[in-house]
Amino acid sequence: MPIHLNLSAPHQVVAAKSHYYKQPTEPLYLNRTLQFHNFIYLRDGQWMVTESDTDYFLEKDDVLLLSAGHRHYTRLPCAPHTRTMCVHISCEQGDLTPSPAAITLPTHLNIGGHAKVRNYFENIVSTFWSNQKYKKERLAAYFNLLVLELLDVYQNASRPEPDIANEIVQLINGTPHKRFTAKEIAARFSVSIKTMNAIMLRSTGKSFAKYQSDRKLEMAASQMKVDPAVKLSEIASMFGFYDEFHLSRSFKQKYGFSPTQYKSFAHNDGE
Repeated sequence: MPIHLNLSAPHQVVAAKSHYYKQPTEPLYLNRTLQFHNFIYLRDGQWMVTESDTDYFLEKDDVLLLSAGHRHYTRLPCAPHTRTMCVHISCEQGDLTPSPAAITLPTHLNIGGHAKVRNYFENIVSTFWSNQKYKKERLAAYFNLLVLELLDVYQNASRPEPDIANEIVQLINGTPHKRFTAKEIAARFSVSIKTMNAIMLRSTGKSFAKYQSDRKLEMAASQMKVDPAVKLSEIASMFGFYDEFHLSRSFKQKYGFSPTQYKSFAHNDGE
């Protein structure tokens, strides 16, 4: 069952903890109905949590969003060395029913290593146990940012794959001087690196790294053909290579000859 959160009503963090379960828990370790919303982030391990007779099997980087007033419990032990972060949030007016003012999220989300979500959970837990000034305000701000980040994860996960692939391609083509890491791109689109590479493979036939490398080399070759006199160091800077040696190695691996040889071919063709 989805959770509804009216962020126009200030929410309070009423509890926040990190848990480490070295040994498996008892099967019925959790069995409660809370007056608060319960956000659970599984950092490592495995666990199954049931809410309203629906089982949610949690693995690393899964987030479970449990609404206030609904019983949730466990029927199986967690795996050894399971780590969680749990945050209890006040239930405010407008939270429990869908409305234009409320953000709606699914109960179960995989964040795919999305760093901002993990960081907001960590910030909430550490701030809750701190003596910082404006602690209440900081917690409310971190909670709002967490919900909005989870919304981004959810919306991007439900976007059509071609849209994501096209935006990645446009990003590479539109900023040829920049070399992106797979981690950067996955975080930008709120998907895991594995999912992002699968999307690129299905759309372009290449992994993200392969597509980016090939496109940069194609652009470099095109520039050298237009202007054979251009220095390799300039080409390397224009298309996101570390230096001319990185460009030369990559170019020869793809085309079978060096950039200098290619420039010579281009010069001779132009005569």
